[in-house]
This record gives sequence, structure tokens and C-alpha cells, in this order.
Amino acid sequence: MVTTQIAQSYEELSLDFKYWEKTKDLVDQLIDLMLNYRQSGHPGGSRSKVYLFLTTLLSGVMRWDIRHPEKRFGDRFVLGAGHAIPLIYCSLAVFNEALRIKYQQTGDPVYLVPNAEKRALTWEDLMHFRHRGGLSGHAEMEGKTLFLKFNTGPSGHGSPAAAGVALALNELGRRG
Repeated sequence: MVTTQIAQSYEELSLDFKYWEKTKDLVDQLIDLMLNYRQSGHPGGSRSKVYLFLTTLLSGVMRWDIRHPEKRFGDRFVLGAGHAIPLIYCSLAVFNEALRIKYQQTGDPVYLVPNAEKRALTWEDLMHFRHRGGLSGHAEMEGKTLFLKFNTGPSGHGSPAAAGVALALNELGRRG
């Protein structure tokens, strides 16, 4: 039964794979442009995780809302490899740009990010990567990166934090 559900889910999702591939290309290009412009950072870690990250976000296995990352029942995302933060920045920029374009096309407020100037990471923000007052070189949960649920540093640094968050949430579930 589970195998049948997985096959059915895969079949439904596969109709969108061509769009996921374009999204991956946009994220990859933004990683390259951002790091090249700043002449700082290493793209390998971020680029190696693009497929996995986008699949997690777009397949429905993760509950998240880019417009409302503070939602109580949204999944917690902890970046285990904090140096792969360009992946997060560029993915958020692509998604927020899609929302911005869709709002311009339709005028439908469902596509607006509340307080967007302070909360929506855009491609313009990428120009300030590793600049004072700009985007940090490590994962930080604040302002435009509330999608993240823990500050992390070098590769693997976030794994204990993720385990701790999972353990705490599990304990809360048992008592509540």
C-alpha cells in the first residue's frame, strides 16, 4: 500500500519536474553570480545540495510557507552545513521573485509577503552577501531568513542543533 502511494505521488509530482529543473538552474546561476560578484565563498557545498533542497521544498514532504515562516505548525529547517547558506539565500530569492512577478501579473494579495521589505529575501539582497549589514556567510535565523530555525556555521555544525530541536519538539508532543 505504501509503495502504491509513493508511486502515485511520484507520478503526480513528475508532471512538474521540468519546472523544478528550471528552478534549479536559476538557483545555481544565482549562487554563481552572488559568489563571483562578492569574490568570496565556495559554491561546491551549496550547488551539491540544490536538487535535494528543492525536492524537499517542492515535493510536499516539508510543511512551510515562505510568506509566513513563523507559522506554529510549520516544519523547522536547520541547515546542517552552515557554509551552504548561499543555497538558502538564492532559493529564497527565486521563490520571492516568483511571488513578486505573480502579484504584478494578478494583483492578488495572496502573493504578497507581509512586511516584504524586511522579510522577503530578494535577488537585490544577494548583492550584499558578506557585506557589513548584508547577508551573513553563515546561516542565521533573523529578518529575511526566518525560514531557518537555528544559526549554524561550518559543515556539520547544525546537525547537533537539528537533533536537539527534533528531540525538544518530540518531548513537547508527548506532554501536550
